[in-house]
Amino acid sequence: MNSSDRGGMRVSFSSARGAPEDVVKALDPNVTGPDLLRLAVHREPSVRAAVASRRDCPTGALISLGHDHATEVLEALIANPRTPSSVIRNLADSRNVQISGSAVQRLRNSFR
Repeated sequence: MNSSDRGGMRVSFSSARGAPEDVVKALDPNVTGPDLLRLAVHREPSVRAAVASRRDCPTGALISLGHDHATEVLEALIANPRTPSSVIRNLADSRNVQISGSAVQRLRNSFR
């Protein structure tokens, strides 16, 4: 498991299954725009999770990633403070208890 500290937010990515070089690329602050959007639809969840963790991830990509099925992608979205609240509210209704619990907790914390 690889770990990255993104602006005070610690995010972990499992790269054993796939493209660690694409995870590094997805976390590279110089990779933006169309290149970042291409990585947001990468076949490997670890790459999509890396994109979802970025504070500069385009809002459209954050919304799209909210429909992902990979737990690590959804966890990265919940941890990203720039993820729209509408995405977090949808994740709070997830059938995945871990995801719904994390999303509900984030919603609770945002109202403190």
